[in-house]
Amino acid sequence: IINSVNGPFDPLIPNYTKLDEYLKNGGYNTLIKIVKKKIDKKEIIKIITESGLRGLGGAGFPSGKKWEIVSSYDEPRYMTVNGDEGEPGTFKDRYYLENSPHRIIEGAMIASLVVGCEKIFLYIRDEYPAVIEILKKEIKKLEAKKLLFVPIEIRRGAGAYICGEESAMIES
Repeated sequence: IINSVNGPFDPLIPNYTKLDEYLKNGGYNTLIKIVKKKIDKKEIIKIITESGLRGLGGAGFPSGKKWEIVSSYDEPRYMTVNGDEGEPGTFKDRYYLENSPHRIIEGAMIASLVVGCEKIFLYIRDEYPAVIEILKKEIKKLEAKKLLFVPIEIRRGAGAYICGEESAMIES
């Protein structure tokens, strides 16, 4: 089944979890608890650290430690989410962004609030037009429901392999 984004039938937009369905299944509950100060930032960092969550880069750096370090930096702070996938044969980011965009958005907002970021940049490969359209549509829905607690900007990437390295991605 193809969802309609730009008209009655758009073969480029896959079926994905929309905001209402995500909310119905408990989505954004943790984010709302953080916003309402029912869970404090130190507790979230402790949970992330104890979970053993690691980055998917070559070093597999522990996420809790990274959040702790970043939260100590001077402001302003910004979050970047690399959805460029310039590595040959890579498509995991595209899969999750096309099928469950709110998991990525909620996670980015949680991390941003915990470490004190004032803006999120979603860096998306330009060859992923469906991802870009899905994100635009779902971010508008979040704004309308007053669930966008950190501003999000979509940046289109050129799909270069080098952009897997964070300073090259930021420069791009």
